[in-house]
Amino acid sequence: MDLSGNMSLIVQRKHFAKLADFGCILCYKIGYGEGTPSEIHHLRKAGIRANAPVIPLCPEHHRGNTGIHGLGKKAFERMYDLTEDDLLKLTHSMIGELNG
Repeated sequence: MDLSGNMSLIVQRKHFAKLADFGCILCYKIGYGEGTPSEIHHLRKAGIRANAPVIPLCPEHHRGNTGIHGLGKKAFERMYDLTEDDLLKLTHSMIGELNG
């Protein structure tokens, strides 16, 4: 990371690849296991998208009719009884276990 707390592009790409290799965090949570092909979802809070926290979601849970962009954030969180922050914490926990 640089002095502003931003990841270098190389470190960021490695991190994104590790997340994508793990698979969709929601599929994992609901029992489909690891390795579901995934895309990177940026959690939009404030600031620059490139610096936003990210989670791996499969195309359906990312852009599909039952996904965060298809349903909208509030409906997605009601449907799965999980927030984006819950999924982020689980992602960090699982990736930490893979590293440790």
